[in-house]
Amino acid sequence: MANFGLMEMLLIGILVIVFVGPDDLPNLLKTLGRMYGKVRRASYELRRAFTLEVDKVEADARAEDIRRRRNELLERRRRNREQAQAEGEGVAQSDPVPEDPSDPPAAEPPPPSEEEES
Repeated sequence: MANFGLMEMLLIGILVIVFVGPDDLPNLLKTLGRMYGKVRRASYELRRAFTLEVDKVEADARAEDIRRRRNELLERRRRNREQAQAEGEGVAQSDPVPEDPSDPPAAEPPPPSEEEES
């Protein structure tokens, strides 16, 4: 931006009064103020639209990342279930319950009594 010192501002003010005249100066300043306000509003709207568009693009990227991660997790869950089912079927075919070596030996059932035999 241009740096205006006190002398430059006085020179501009004197030139405006000479060329525009003291009677039309208030109307000129009002018109310039309105134009400046319109430029500021347009600048704000442009900045706001740009920010909203950038936010939308970032949100779309985050949503895509979430969808990708969700699909990966669902696929991993499906593979784990299939693997567990395959392992379960293999165990069921070979031995119903594999023995755990840390389990104590099962007690033998008592011999049948004479009453049960008859």
